[in-house]
Amino acid sequence: MVFAGMNTLALVSACLSIAMGAWLGQRLFYSASQHYRKSLTEQTRSELSDLFVFLDLTHLWPALVCVSTGLVALLWLVTQSVLFALCVGGVSFLLPRFFLTRAVRQRQQRFDLQLPDLLLSLSGALRAGAGLSVAMRYIVQEASPPLSQEFGLVLREQRMGVGFSQALTNLYKRMPLESVELVTTTLIIGTRSGASLADLLDRLCTNLRARQHLERKIDVMTTQGKMQAWIMGALPVVLLVVLSQIDPVSMHHLYSSLAGQVVLATVFTLECLGIYFLRRILAIHV
Repeated sequence: MVFAGMNTLALVSACLSIAMGAWLGQRLFYSASQHYRKSLTEQTRSELSDLFVFLDLTHLWPALVCVSTGLVALLWLVTQSVLFALCVGGVSFLLPRFFLTRAVRQRQQRFDLQLPDLLLSLSGALRAGAGLSVAMRYIVQEASPPLSQEFGLVLREQRMGVGFSQALTNLYKRMPLESVELVTTTLIIGTRSGASLADLLDRLCTNLRARQHLERKIDVMTTQGKMQAWIMGALPVVLLVVLSQIDPVSMHHLYSSLAGQVVLATVFTLECLGIYFLRRILAIHV
């Protein structure tokens, strides 16, 4: 009877521990998901506003949850691997941030490429006797996005009573690039000091063009390494598909067994880390 009572007590304690652990895990998961939902919504709203895209993000999180759940269910039915499906579903939650960050970076690169033409046009207009604000207004009207959007916002801020220096500072906050910092500093110092702003803009335009030429040369030289990163990352996936066609029985054990699922998850994680670190090494900044 004593042993039976001890066994019952141990069983009850185990059940209570499991229930407490499940409750704590649920609370932690809910808290983490709410924190990620808030940060994702705020970052998405901020980055979309930087792209001059204004959308209602009320349904962003439910849509992301539905897409990730559907992807997990589809992969589970196809591969019969719960662990692999959950890993891919977890990665899918990070994709919106990845694509938004990539879109913002591409927009900044286009803006950086447009700056030398703006400086050259401003220099020519100043030499012709036009004022800085007037010259900038006409140049912005003929420019293409994103330069026309950003400098158009600078001009609108000036019309609303914001100082020229503060408007340029706001521009640098929206476009935190080294070239933008050089341009805003040159314009602010040139307007305050009374120096020949046209000569300053000409020299800055020459320096920016030389820097862009060097960056393009580095991109060409590192293209092979970047391509090798993607090829090496794709080789395990291609090999997995080929082996599934050659020996589907053995590959089924890899998909269905716990050890095989752990191996697949480990390979997937290491491949992603390898691609990330290799591309970080090849991202040379001038």
